[in-house]
Amino acid sequence: MTADLILSIALVVLVLVGAWAAIEIALTMRSARRDVGALTTSAREVVEQVQPVVAKLDGIMDELEPSAKRVTPLLEKTEVAVGEVTVSLDRVNGILEDVSSVSGAASSVTGAVKGVAESAASGVAGVVSRLRGESAPDAAALPETQHTRPEPKQEEVPTRYVDYADVAAAADAAAGTDASAEDAEEEKN
Repeated sequence: MTADLILSIALVVLVLVGAWAAIEIALTMRSARRDVGALTTSAREVVEQVQPVVAKLDGIMDELEPSAKRVTPLLEKTEVAVGEVTVSLDRVNGILEDVSSVSGAASSVTGAVKGVAESAASGVAGVVSRLRGESAPDAAALPETQHTRPEPKQEEVPTRYVDYADVAAAADAAAGTDASAEDAEEEKN
């Protein structure tokens, strides 16, 4: 009998555990159903609130579509314009380099003409002083060779404008003066 009693008690315990598990499953299902219902209600409310926003965004996208089609050609035109500006700036840079080289050459020509004029002036002064019977003056003492204004500082580069017709005339005159001075000196000897 003890085995029957143990078996009966085990069956009663198994039935009670099975009933308890069935009740728990039923309560869990009810709770899950209630949570799913609340979640569904919340989702519906969110969808209802989002629908006007989505409709507005759809309208905005419809309005922006023609503008978006215009942006690509506008960007292409901007790229072409920037390329043209770059080419123009390169040309201006080349022109400025040419102007700089011409200015440097003009400065060199001016210096050469000044040197020729000073040597011609000192030569004429020497010839005149010899004709008068005076001793030849020192070239540094001549007023033409003395500077009335101070020399520019090393950092400063004076701007000079050169008229090439004047430069050619001055060179011709200096060449003529040198020839006259030599002729006068030969006549004296």
